[in-house]
Amino acid sequence: MLPCALRKMIQKFETTVQLGILPGRGRKQIPSSSVEDVATVVIETSSQSPHGSVSVPVVSRVLDMSYSTVGKILRRILNFYSYKIKPVHLLQDGDSEVLTNFALEFLARMVVDVT
Repeated sequence: MLPCALRKMIQKFETTVQLGILPGRGRKQIPSSSVEDVATVVIETSSQSPHGSVSVPVVSRVLDMSYSTVGKILRRILNFYSYKIKPVHLLQDGDSEVLTNFALEFLARMVVDVT
């Protein structure tokens, strides 16, 4: 910035107490109705799924909302992450004792955490 321009800016600030710099546009707020819609679709779709889980592309297709918006809502607002444990494996007759004990211990912990 040139010295004369800086002097003008200081003089303008001293007289008007404003710099005359306009604020940026910023980011659009995500409407709370969209957050509620995503939450209900996730709950409904995951309850109908055989694995008890749902993906971001499925939710974005159902709501006709962009993939990135749904991802932001799930991660930042609802705190749903893709690495959370999901109950997808059923115990079989041929499973080892260690796996069976782990599964039973894990289920016992889930019951304790829910109540």
